[in-house]
Amino acid sequence: MAIKQKGTYALLAILLLTAMSVGMSVNGYPAGGAQQGAGEDWAKDSIAHGCSCHMDEQLDEGMYMLNGIPSKYIPDNTYNISLVINDTNVISDPEATRHGGFLAEVSEGTFETNELFWIGDGGTYISHNDDSNSQRNWTFQWTAPSDGAGDALFTIYFNVVNGVGTNGDQWGYISAVSIGTPQVVSEETSIHELGVSLMQYWIALLAMAVVFVMVLVAYVVIRGGSSHYRG
Repeated sequence: MAIKQKGTYALLAILLLTAMSVGMSVNGYPAGGAQQGAGEDWAKDSIAHGCSCHMDEQLDEGMYMLNGIPSKYIPDNTYNISLVINDTNVISDPEATRHGGFLAEVSEGTFETNELFWIGDGGTYISHNDDSNSQRNWTFQWTAPSDGAGDALFTIYFNVVNGVGTNGDQWGYISAVSIGTPQVVSEETSIHELGVSLMQYWIALLAMAVVFVMVLVAYVVIRGGSSHYRG
């Protein structure tokens, strides 16, 4: 059986973790995806386009740690993923009740939820909620996809906040990949995938039918003439 692995992620096959800085930021809702007006639309738009809620530009001054994403996952296995963003550059106000938040997306497999997190799109997205924005470290679970699903790409945004407005806050962006078993591609190829249109298909069948009828008529005529000659 033929197999194919996603070309987009193949170049990352030797990496456990890839961190990139990009010119985007994400909406820092205090309750994450659970906040009214947020939800899956917020998560999808934030991952795709970003915004400038806390800062217009990423400062790249913070420290973070991401642990638990396997370099190569075991299908259907569940992993504990830890994100730590205890950034000493952002000092929280002593009376602040909020210290940070995050939003993550995964291309394969599903995030698992509990009372500390919001889950969207059946486990494609995960974020903090109102019960977990008073901290700067989170441990959540991800269940790997079944065999033959390909690589899992993680996209994670995080905000480090001082709790007294958006001035002085920082945000960051991490991308990581976990190598999976190659996607299975069927050996069967439909006639449409070969570039043959439905009209061309029926014209070909009609032509074959016409040829068959002509051969049959020729056979009958020749056989009839031969019998008459033998008389």
